[in-house]
Order: sequence, then structure tokens, then C-alpha cells
Amino acid sequence: MENFRDLVFRYCIMFGRRFTYKEKIAFLRIISKELIALGYYVDTKIAKLKLAKKRYENYYNAYIGDLNNAELIICTHYDTGLNNFNLLKTYAFKPQFNKLSYFIGLIPIIFLFLLSIIFNYFIFIPNIELQGFLSFSGISSILTTVVFFFFILKFRNGISNKKNFICNSSSIITIINLIKNLDKKSKKKIAFVLYDGGNTNQYGLKMLENYSNNISKKKIIFLDSIGNDEKLLFFKPEYSKFTVENIDFQQGKMAINLKNYMMITSGKLNENNEVIIKHAHSNKDNNLSSSITEQHTKILHHICQQLLSKTSDKR
Repeated sequence: MENFRDLVFRYCIMFGRRFTYKEKIAFLRIISKELIALGYYVDTKIAKLKLAKKRYENYYNAYIGDLNNAELIICTHYDTGLNNFNLLKTYAFKPQFNKLSYFIGLIPIIFLFLLSIIFNYFIFIPNIELQGFLSFSGISSILTTVVFFFFILKFRNGISNKKNFICNSSSIITIINLIKNLDKKSKKKIAFVLYDGGNTNQYGLKMLENYSNNISKKKIIFLDSIGNDEKLLFFKPEYSKFTVENIDFQQGKMAINLKNYMMITSGKLNENNEVIIKHAHSNKDNNLSSSITEQHTKILHHICQQLLSKTSDKR
């Protein structure tokens, strides 16, 4: 399993944090090289979302293979979110960003800001008044204030989560593992999408919807946190005609206008028919099993073969 360790090191550790645009671009560059070596063409698209006057946020989607001619498209989000210190529950296929999660992510920054005020007001300023500004307290006040505000500015959008093994690097590794098991014929029929914004507003899904006019005709599989050590769960919208032998579907949908899709994750259902991803967006999300990944890859491969064979039968 040396290759599995390499994938974990690359996509869970070295490029495991994909929060800022620089981290996303670095990740897309390295994975593009790997996918090209495996026989896939990678096209990265950028879209700008206007947040306010003269303020935009960039989103990046990676389209792997020929989406227009593919019969099946497998998608997962690759971005990583804020560290909520395991104080909030994370659900598969749902945007994780809200005001509470943002506030929790800012708690360390708020603490630093208050600490800066306390140090200056109670320790440095009284001594500066007695000894003057060009004193140990004066220099210490300047240095600590600069350091505090450096961290405040650097993490003003919250502290991003460092460990994202299950949520959602496991789905990326499973996709790479699947590609390595596909023959040349299957590679022409199956395309992949790594979309952005899965942990915020899922804007990458809007980009996918607008990719081409015939994207709505494709069969699409969405993955989320598939490497969890629970059994696989399968969902589809009530109106979907998706059928796979020996699979029982739960009812579920995503924030997308496409109709012919299914969703695969692993976890536990709660009373609201939602899947809770344990330890997601926390420092405890650091356990990914090679045997679980291999098992789930085989199931996904089997589903792909079934769906492709059904398309061939219709012809």
C-alpha cells in the first residue's frame, strides 16, 4: 500500500488544506499532473462571485475528461473549510458555512485582539507613562501589537482546518484510485469534476450547471466523505430515475437543478435522514484506512460498470 501512503501524504498532508485561493491553485496544479499521467485531460475554470462593490471571490472547478461526450460524471468538492473545533456537526452534501461556524472560527482571533488590549492597557502603558516610550515596555508594546495584528490580519477570515482526511480528501483519493482501475474504454465514458465551494455556498455546483447545455442529460454521481469507516449510504432525489441493482436508495437532494444524479457517502443517518460526518472540520479528522478506501473504490467501480452497461444496452 505504498501508493496509498503517497496519496495520503500528498492530498491529506502536503496539500490537505485548500482554503485560500493560493492553496487551491497549488492543489489543482499537483493533481492535474497526476491525472494527466493517468490519461485524463484536465481543464480548470475560474468564476468570480461578486460579494460587494469592487470585491470578488474566485472559485475554481477542475473538469477531468470530456464532460460533453462522457456518459457518466463523478463529482466531489475539494475545498476545505473553517476549523469549528468539533463544536458543530457536519452533514454530507450540505453547505457547512453559516454565521455560527464563522464566529467559532474567529474565536482565536477575538482572543488575540482582547489579549493585545489587556497587555497594552494593564502592563505596557502604565510603565510607558513612568519610563517613557523608548523603554523596554515601549518596545515590547510595539512588537507585541505588531505580532498580534499580523495574526489578526492573516486569519481575519477564520482559521482553516488543517486535517481533512475524511472530509473530503478521502473522496479525492477514491477518485484517483478508481481512475487507476479504469480501462481506456471506460476512461472515455467517465469524466470527473472537482468543484469549489462545497464548504461554503457550493458555488462550484452553479459553475457545473452552466458548463454546457447537455450537462443536464448526463448521469452524475456525487461523492462526499466516502472514506468514513461506516457503511456506504446512497441517496437520490424523489424525481430521479436513477436505478442501480442491489442498492437501496434513501431520499435526498443537493442544491443543484440537475435531475439525473445520485449521492454516495458513508456515515450514520440521524432522525432527519441526514448523514453526520464524525470529526469533520476538526483536528480529529486524521484517520483514513487503505482497506476501507479499497473496498469503497470497488463498490464505486461496480456501480460505474452497471451504469455504463445500461447505457450500452439502450443503444
